[in-house]
Amino acid sequence: MNRPILLGLALVVLILPVHFLVSEEMSIQIAALTLALIAGAYIGFAAADGRFSVLLLELAGSTIYAGAALAGLLWDPVLIAVGIMAHAIWDFLHHNDLLGARIPQWYIPLCVAVDVPVGLVLFALYL
Repeated sequence: MNRPILLGLALVVLILPVHFLVSEEMSIQIAALTLALIAGAYIGFAAADGRFSVLLLELAGSTIYAGAALAGLLWDPVLIAVGIMAHAIWDFLHHNDLLGARIPQWYIPLCVAVDVPVGLVLFALYL
């Protein structure tokens, strides 16, 4: 297993216990903020990339994930968990420059290794 995946899994071990130590309401708020922040990272990558079309694409993607975070806060927290898992797809689409901004190659497997297990556990927690 490569280092980014191992680091991602180590982050999962640090991230998930918080959701079991706080109230469900606080867990949902933390998860929503997390989703908005991880999606927002791509805006920074787009700014570094320098292409305006890429910036627009990453802004649109980040807006969708921020919308999922807000919808999860307002209506159903399962939407946050689904948004986090869906973000793994967004990460994967950036692999080998298939879509959007140029992303450091270590970032994609790290992010997928975080998004999938965190999203799955939160999905089960918020059902």
